[in-house]
Amino acid sequence: MMTDNKFAPLFERTYINKLGISNRLVMAPMGAGLDFAAGTVGDKGIDYYEARAKGGAGMLIIGFQLVTNKTDPAWSRMYGLDTEMQTMAWARLCDRVKSYGTSVCVQLSCGLGRNSRPVPGVPNVAASGGIPSFWDPSQVTRELSAEEIQGVVGAFGRAARRAKMAGVDAIEIHGHLGYLLDSFMTPLWNKRTDEYGGSFENRMRFPTEIYQAVRDAVGPDYPVLFRLCIGHKIPGGRTEEESLEIVKYLDQLGIDAFDVDAGCYDAYDWAFPTPYMGDAPMAYIGEMVKKVTDKPVLNAGSYTPEAALKAVEEGKTDFVVIGRGMLAEPEYGRKLWENRREDIRPCMRCNEYCLTKTMRGVSCALNQAAGAEKEYEILPAKHKRRVAVIGAGPGGLEAARVAAEKGHQVTVYEKAAEAGGQLIAASAPGFKSQLRALLDYYKTQMGKLGVTMVMNHEISADSPELAEADRIIIATGAHGFIPSIPGARNANVLEVIDAHTGDQSRIGQKVVVAGGGFSGCDCAIELAQEGKEVTVVEMMDKLVPKANIAAAISVNRTIREQGVQVYTGTKVLEFSEKGVKVETPDGAKELEADTIIAAFGTRPNSQAAKEIFDRYPNSVQVGDCVEIGQIGEAVRAGFLAGWGIE
Repeated sequence: MMTDNKFAPLFERTYINKLGISNRLVMAPMGAGLDFAAGTVGDKGIDYYEARAKGGAGMLIIGFQLVTNKTDPAWSRMYGLDTEMQTMAWARLCDRVKSYGTSVCVQLSCGLGRNSRPVPGVPNVAASGGIPSFWDPSQVTRELSAEEIQGVVGAFGRAARRAKMAGVDAIEIHGHLGYLLDSFMTPLWNKRTDEYGGSFENRMRFPTEIYQAVRDAVGPDYPVLFRLCIGHKIPGGRTEEESLEIVKYLDQLGIDAFDVDAGCYDAYDWAFPTPYMGDAPMAYIGEMVKKVTDKPVLNAGSYTPEAALKAVEEGKTDFVVIGRGMLAEPEYGRKLWENRREDIRPCMRCNEYCLTKTMRGVSCALNQAAGAEKEYEILPAKHKRRVAVIGAGPGGLEAARVAAEKGHQVTVYEKAAEAGGQLIAASAPGFKSQLRALLDYYKTQMGKLGVTMVMNHEISADSPELAEADRIIIATGAHGFIPSIPGARNANVLEVIDAHTGDQSRIGQKVVVAGGGFSGCDCAIELAQEGKEVTVVEMMDKLVPKANIAAAISVNRTIREQGVQVYTGTKVLEFSEKGVKVETPDGAKELEADTIIAAFGTRPNSQAAKEIFDRYPNSVQVGDCVEIGQIGEAVRAGFLAGWGIE
């Protein structure tokens, strides 16, 4: 099977203690949130994990299983913790998952500490009192008492014993991201004066007692892992050198493997890496840890299959931990094993539906079925329909893919010469490689699924092709927009989509980007990386005002690193041949520029869409032609439009 498969090194059986794991691809311990009230794994969670096991993961780390409901006020009403309910849930999960040859590791945690969502009037718990809550710094923590610490230690031991009884293959102790246990190991958050604070040995006392309770419960041959940040990436946080001392200590203590990356909530984009950070930005962390321990190392952080292969071949890590990538593509391992690299749907690293828009629990901007595997399973349709898709942007392509997978005869009509819509411009910057990969993925799937692509063909309500269709999906997208600002038609003013995809020689050395949303900032970063002098002007008081926290931190840091000058709270008054006249909080001024790039957003291509929609009752509109949104919103609408055709 692995002959001529360059990814063969990822499929070597590798051991943690006595546990032989079928391959080096490990699903990351992400909190799924699918059974929030119960606090343990229910039917939806089991479906979710089973899909990744069936999809070829060597091991699943079942994320963030709390051992007690007494440390996080936000979760005090969870009733499945420290009970036999946990044992039964883990046993059911193991029965389903291990049938595919996948190992199961359960991550045990004592809570989020200062990172927990605040409950009014009830302080969060941390190593020390008086530490500001991450989400609301006006609220401060209370100190976990020595008596409570012993209660947590006992809960860890009981949970580990239950996990082993349930058939779980390994335990991971969660000491990560500034959560409660991590706060004890870090002087920034541990100001205690008792036996759990002060010296290195005292700060390690709580994790040591937890480890000993777990080891006593499971025995010497059972794998016990530890998840650890090697450096918090914030002023005053734990350094890499201090973290490596913890690794060496835990190694001597008896920990069997180390699951490592970097960051904390205060450096949120390191915790959940963004496109601006590139592929495998924390592979160097795995390499550092490998130098101080002979125990197996697991490493996470935006790995592509190619980056994973490189890290393993160079000895930087033993296992590659993939989280969001396996949300987007549950068959990640199987497709690599079967030499189908081109069929892996990439993760955009947008952090939108997996972290931000999680009303139903974990989800994915590009995979509607993530966290809803049974609800949105793609099954053959009862009747084969003729489906016309108007527009080959991400919404239209996803609709076409899903409808074709259901067995329908699909034709996509696109007025441009190339499929992709706004993905073409959005994927132009070098750091947006995953958007280019997404576009390549869709093009590949259209060919494999037999979708007819009709390019350079504009459809209107009068087009005869529509009368022949059983179902019509309207995905005409949006167009760039420049408001009526004096000088908007000057030769030195380019709309941002045109700036990405048009003749690059038109862009001079000194550039002003008018608009500090994602498109404007991405363009500014790209041009700065090319050595141009770039200024961004944004009317709101901050850049990317609609961004999630990880993206906002990452965009602003990258803008600073690239030397881009920023004017926020600033209104564009006029474009001229010399530059841009603006109104800043300090008064009017003119910003010199050879080229002005207008990044004021887009407007729906709604007129033709509405005419088709009104004439054909068998039509549905999706994506930007209805309402301007992000790529994930168009993809999800396209999925549902294709999935609903029977």
